[in-house]
Amino acid sequence: MGESFLNNDLADEAALAALAASVARRWRTVCGDHALSFGLLGSLGAGKTVWVRAMLQGLGYTGRVPSPTYTLMEIYDIEDISLIHMDFYRLVDAEELEFIGLRDWQGRERCWVVAEWPDRVPGWLAACDISLEIKVCGDSARELSWQARTDIGRRCLAAVARECA
Repeated sequence: MGESFLNNDLADEAALAALAASVARRWRTVCGDHALSFGLLGSLGAGKTVWVRAMLQGLGYTGRVPSPTYTLMEIYDIEDISLIHMDFYRLVDAEELEFIGLRDWQGRERCWVVAEWPDRVPGWLAACDISLEIKVCGDSARELSWQARTDIGRRCLAAVARECA
């Protein structure tokens, strides 16, 4: 498998959520011991927060999952994994990330950092293990473009390539 692939047969938001839950479970098995950084790209309403909610549900989280648009960061501890959900849409200055303590979480074993709008922070997207762009096609269908940027990212994508392609 190469470093990127396209998935374009998701009929609606429910299909997107089902895939995200499945992907999270698979990644937990394959890459769960490692730190993982994941960037989510897409226009407003494309399904980025839906994706993260479904990932959390796939990992067994049953609580409320708000969008971190105003808080910038939400932390979820699910058994053996911590998932940090970031939203950089309203970020004024990349220095804000220092104030909220993101550095304390980055690179920690069994910690996944999932960032919406990663392209708004210089250098963030390039440092992600995996990026996923979600596009709305027609009324409700979704098209996904995946890219692995690191060895762990390639391992994670290889683990779900057959399911997603």
